[in-house]
Amino acid sequence: MVERRTPEGEAAPAHSISIFGAPVREERKAAEATEHLATFLLAGEEYGVDVRLVQEIIRVSEITPVPRAPDFIKGVINLRGRIIPVVDLKRKLGLGQVDGAARPSRIVVVKVRERLVGLLVDGASQVLKVPVASIEAAPEEVVEIDANYLRGVAKLQDRLIILMDLPKVLALELREGVGTAE
Repeated sequence: MVERRTPEGEAAPAHSISIFGAPVREERKAAEATEHLATFLLAGEEYGVDVRLVQEIIRVSEITPVPRAPDFIKGVINLRGRIIPVVDLKRKLGLGQVDGAARPSRIVVVKVRERLVGLLVDGASQVLKVPVASIEAAPEEVVEIDANYLRGVAKLQDRLIILMDLPKVLALELREGVGTAE
């Protein structure tokens, strides 16, 4: 053990407890107990997805329609040389249709199972850290009515955020290989 000395040359008492160690451990625990969400709006409600799935959020540009595509596939866009499908998420979930011409509309580009897919939404909200303790499973009554795409609901002080399970929401698109152009 290295003996510390005071400026006067006297031996300083050795302490084995660091007053700085406890807050660091608490911060680490707090970081482990949060989930990062990218949130967006659909039909006036706020939805969230794991931020690690989101590649970027872009303004709505020209979407090229694809003949005979399902009605919720808005078309494809060219994103820096990559052709990616755009899903009207509102229509896919039976909530109406996104007005792509509306100023706040955005395309949330996500990467699921190594494929890029654009999600047309009413508006992008923010990226937040949500305490895991504030997330509850979706109510059984809701999940049983063909809503197995819900991962849960985050209860914040002033609002609820519906958490989506993107692989389940996009199961059809991913299975059929839409968006495999690279």
